[in-house]
Amino acid sequence: MLIQVSATGRDHTHVVKSAVRTLEILEYFDEIRCPANVVTVSEALGYPQSSTAALLRSMVTMGYLQYDARARTYLPTDRVSLLGSWISPPLFEDGALLRMMRAIQKRTGQLVLIGARNGDFAQYVHVLKQPEAVAHHIQTGMKRPLATSGVGHALLSALPDQDVRRLVHRLNAYATEAGERVDIAELLPQLTRVRRRGYAFSKHRVVENYGMIAIKLPSELASRLLVIGIGGCVDTLQARESELVTVAREEMANYLANKGADSEGEFRLRLVSDQPAMALPQMQEAAG
Repeated sequence: MLIQVSATGRDHTHVVKSAVRTLEILEYFDEIRCPANVVTVSEALGYPQSSTAALLRSMVTMGYLQYDARARTYLPTDRVSLLGSWISPPLFEDGALLRMMRAIQKRTGQLVLIGARNGDFAQYVHVLKQPEAVAHHIQTGMKRPLATSGVGHALLSALPDQDVRRLVHRLNAYATEAGERVDIAELLPQLTRVRRRGYAFSKHRVVENYGMIAIKLPSELASRLLVIGIGGCVDTLQARESELVTVAREEMANYLANKGADSEGEFRLRLVSDQPAMALPQMQEAAG
């Protein structure tokens, strides 16, 4: 069953419009990774050209964008990249997380994202696209329901069943349509399977023929739980499931094993598999 979501996957209820637009401009530059003029930004984000120009000029004044008068284009400054570097230093201070994402993308040829919980939703906080692999509908900042998405299931798998029950009870209490209600009797066995395998695999949830493999990062590394997602056509993900999971775990171990742990060997084992410490043959079997 496909999940009904907004066209953008964003919830702009009870938000300040100018704040949203400012942040979406930065997200847009993060996606295109090149200079852009007022018209390009305005058309891409659907903003009036006059207000777009005013926002861009304000961001230049604040030092978050630089303006090329000759080309009439804007580009983020290094001040943007320094924002938030103090949060979860093991992941962000030396760029380990982004290097890991790029390594996974290079080896898999698929879309790679970082997801996190935002209230009752799973939100894509950073997305690396692979345009030649599939026409992607996913954008940075999009949200998906926790209880009915691959990234959401990976996040929920870190919670005890009692907390999941309370969450679902609240979600169902606010559901306005029957199709929005979550069947806890179906969800709990799904989360048990995610915990056992160490990853979630969703298929045809939001867009037909599209899926996501989601693996949570060790909680010791960040101030909140983060998930690595590999997205692509369902047929591709199914055919390469074991390979994709193994690649993700290998790169997680390569880039993050020396972060935030007293015993690197034990920590590498947790990165390669969510299962308790095990002998090498068992670990290889779990990775497959």
